[in-house]
Amino acid sequence: MLSNVSIQKFLDTKDIIITPWDSEMMGAARISLHLGAKILVPEKDTVIDIKNNKMPHYEEQIISEDNPFELKPNMFVLGETYEEIGLSEKVGMLLEGRSTLARLGITVVQTAMLIDTGQIFKKMTLEIKNNSQNTVFLYPKMKFCRACFFFIDPPATIRYDTTGKYRTNDSNKPIFEKEFRD
Repeated sequence: MLSNVSIQKFLDTKDIIITPWDSEMMGAARISLHLGAKILVPEKDTVIDIKNNKMPHYEEQIISEDNPFELKPNMFVLGETYEEIGLSEKVGMLLEGRSTLARLGITVVQTAMLIDTGQIFKKMTLEIKNNSQNTVFLYPKMKFCRACFFFIDPPATIRYDTTGKYRTNDSNKPIFEKEFRD
């Protein structure tokens, strides 16, 4: 795992790109990230069949300071980071929730915490679940998760953005229709 010193070096060399950037986001071995304004709510009572590519449909909601999202008990939604992040073939990243939210019963990443090396500059998808018995308001730009980075040695020869399921096509638009970037 990279320390703040190494993270800063990778920011300087553009092997890690985070926009917008504020030095207050830096911790000893992590970067604090914020929640974006877009929330995707899966339709209820949908039968999902992964084998036959029957996936849920999502209702998009845009949240604001005046209109937060009400994450009800046992509710699952997809969110996005406020920041856009890019990674070279030299760096991988792990996303993790904040302990403040975890103590409230909110998980930010269900199982997909590993962000592969070679990511194009984009917002990262968050898998948000309320495991508590209380409704929690979600606001855009609230501190929401942490990113930890690790060095890939030697650098990868395969980039996620050209081989991954949610990769982009030639026009730099995601192939997966529910990805957050337009």
